[in-house]
Amino acid sequence: MRKIRLGGSAPSSGPNPAAPAESAPPQRTAAPATRQGPARGFAAAFRDLVDRKLRELTGQRWAGLSEAQRRAEAARRGARDMARRIERETGRRPAESTIRRHAARGTAPKGVDQARADRQAAIDRAGGLKPFAARAGISQRAAGRWRDAGGTLAPPAGATVIVVEFTVIGDLFHAGKRGQITPDYDRQLTGQLHLSGEDAEVFVTAYAIEDTETQRDLLSDQITVQVLPDWGGRPGRTMTVKVIEDIRIHD
Repeated sequence: MRKIRLGGSAPSSGPNPAAPAESAPPQRTAAPATRQGPARGFAAAFRDLVDRKLRELTGQRWAGLSEAQRRAEAARRGARDMARRIERETGRRPAESTIRRHAARGTAPKGVDQARADRQAAIDRAGGLKPFAARAGISQRAAGRWRDAGGTLAPPAGATVIVVEFTVIGDLFHAGKRGQITPDYDRQLTGQLHLSGEDAEVFVTAYAIEDTETQRDLLSDQITVQVLPDWGGRPGRTMTVKVIEDIRIHD
């Protein structure tokens, strides 16, 4: 079983639940399978690599150095490794000073595939290919293929359906008479969903790369479809997930 606990700020307070009925919220659309989350950019990818290098500076040799000294060394190693990655991708190796300059300006060196850099950044945030693959429940080879070619990450081998156990905070909207909608803000909800096919691939990918926006969107849709109809009463309830407190995925 794989578990992620996602931190987040406390949900913002909404209007009083007893406020007058509102019009129905717009219908959601399912997240497309090719979605990789918001574009992060070269500066963020370089920062993720430097943070990874900083975490790797362990042992007695580095314990006696100041935070500034260790971060400077991590930045040096990050620039060196980023230059090597670009060389493997483009055939030309930029100077480390060029890497730093582009990161400071928020631009990318010539020839960089930013989508691939964003995927590599997700691997760096996980600490490397092995921990990233373990998080996604896939092989390192499959993780490497995803890094190089993109697309979605398949669910664990042999799993046709995955179970997503969740605890979330969100806004519920109850359908009333004559189409009136009664909101119920900041409601905590715990339950489980069964995902398969494209939905499972999208969710596993979003989970692996820490794309909380896609996770919230898919949870909102699937809670509305799978969970709320079992509550009985008048049909037509919907939920908008705002904070993910806990997620557990298993097959």
